[in-house]
Amino acid sequence: MFEHEKMRKVSESLLKPTTLTAASADPQVIEDLKFIAKTFLELQKKRHSADYDNNIFWEHVEALRIMLLGRRVFATWDKIKNEDIAQEYLVSMLMKPRPE
Repeated sequence: MFEHEKMRKVSESLLKPTTLTAASADPQVIEDLKFIAKTFLELQKKRHSADYDNNIFWEHVEALRIMLLGRRVFATWDKIKNEDIAQEYLVSMLMKPRPE
């Protein structure tokens, strides 16, 4: 259902310095969206480690930090989810390319 590789690439692209320079969105919305993209990448790596790296011992404090970071991302998304730039990010993460 979700293409995690595509979602990663979209988030990485959004963090490039030139991606949002001409955006007409509020600067705070842009910063919030960058926070979401950056955190998505971090949480995706942590999830991958948790699923596939049995050598990692997860400390309670680290697990709690990750959980709270996830909550913060959802709270941030809730603030900006109706902004055009946020909707474009979401759609770009979920859309599949058209067959040629």
